[in-house]
Amino acid sequence: MILALLAAVLVGGAPAAAPLSPETASAVSGLQSWLDGTRTLEARFRQSLVSGALGTTASEAGRLYLERPGRMRWDYLDPERKIAMLIGERTSLYLEEDRQLIRGSLGAQDSALPLLLTGDGRLLDLFTATLTATPTAGGRGAYRLRLAPRGARGSFAEVTLTLRPKIWSIEDAEVLDEMGNRTTYVFTDVKRNRPLPVGVFAFEPPPGTEIVDER
Repeated sequence: MILALLAAVLVGGAPAAAPLSPETASAVSGLQSWLDGTRTLEARFRQSLVSGALGTTASEAGRLYLERPGRMRWDYLDPERKIAMLIGERTSLYLEEDRQLIRGSLGAQDSALPLLLTGDGRLLDLFTATLTATPTAGGRGAYRLRLAPRGARGSFAEVTLTLRPKIWSIEDAEVLDEMGNRTTYVFTDVKRNRPLPVGVFAFEPPPGTEIVDER
């Protein structure tokens, strides 16, 4: 309920991975270093969902705030205003038009992007990695790295990242779930390791908001 993006795969005891090609290992190492070096992140995003069953497309846009480890806020500004937050394992979704706050907790079975962005685990402990394109071979100047969860899949099948060469920052992410739905996030106006707005993770809903506890 609280967005495909508010989830993660947490698995243990996964079998040893097959050796990576040198180029794939370089991409994984670069991404890991970029994540490890990220304390805060602020960016504009555009989210597009293509339904696997209906073939329809929905698009939303807003601003992302991230503080590693464990804190994330997505402010959806267009077409409808809502706020999706992750603090530790607690999730919340505020729907402005409905005046409703839905609270829950991050499940081990849910999905991919939050753990990737806010977690402090190692990529290869959580995912298998495949380099699907390079700047000179199908990537249009960028790397494309596909990550699939180890162990039980949960609600997502894979996430594919577009990575900027040399910097290894994430320019966009495409999440494919088990139902064939494809959600793409494109990030622009990225500000890394700068102070975030004061109180950005201390959201309080307006008086009269209906509170719904999912779990």
